[in-house]
Amino acid sequence: MTGPNDRAGLLAVAEAAARAAGAELLRTFESDLLGVQWKTWQGERTVVTDADFAADRAIREVLAERVPGHTVYSEEFPDEAEIHGPDVWVIDPLDGTDNYSRGQPQFCVSVAHTREARPDVAAIYDPVRDEMFTAAADGPARLNGREISVTGRTDPSESTVAWAQRGVSAEDDQRFNAALAEAARTFHRVRLTGSAALETAWVAAGRYDGAMFSSVKWWDHAGAGLLVQRAGGQVTNVRGEPTTSASRRCIFTNGRIHQTILEIAATHGLELAFPTYG
Repeated sequence: MTGPNDRAGLLAVAEAAARAAGAELLRTFESDLLGVQWKTWQGERTVVTDADFAADRAIREVLAERVPGHTVYSEEFPDEAEIHGPDVWVIDPLDGTDNYSRGQPQFCVSVAHTREARPDVAAIYDPVRDEMFTAAADGPARLNGREISVTGRTDPSESTVAWAQRGVSAEDDQRFNAALAEAARTFHRVRLTGSAALETAWVAAGRYDGAMFSSVKWWDHAGAGLLVQRAGGQVTNVRGEPTTSASRRCIFTNGRIHQTILEIAATHGLELAFPTYG
């Protein structure tokens, strides 16, 4: 018998919340009901749609019913909640909003329960493909209930990675352009689909061998990082240190090509944009 506050119960809540948000997203995907707007947070300008807020509400409704009193830290309202606490849900109701707003099917919902800013359970849901990626801190990563693992690939020239294509300033862009060029020469293929959480879930599932992102937020990588770790992979910032809720420049790999990405990052000074916390 499981309760709502043990890991099995919390994972069931995460899945239910992610599915509820996914249903909202599918309801208006490729429709004229998107209500596209622009928002700015901490100097970064991004697209937001009515679907982001509808999915946010759907998640909150599930959490309010199943785990009343828990805190919600959301991309849509990042200044309204504290990251640290015993029961904090870190959510991205729609990761890949730009794709979604253009009718491109690479987007997902990310829901993670954290304890004192440490991910405890995670659910990342791709509603278009009906793929639910899940993990708990004491169990394996799964895709639709089936255990998944990272690849065993060791040769970078045979590896496919997701790689951010720009930095956070003009100077950082130059560093990233140089790093991207080296990555393209080093790896078999370099991809970027526009949904960091989904691409990281693909690392956990063995679809990619690694991923490097330039400016992810806690709601992007809290759940995704747990997935990769529980799938047998490695997660660090660009200096090779464990990620935290403050980490922005993050690397997720099968562990075997991790050092190669770290070396490219170091060669081109990719740690300089976020010198205090990576």
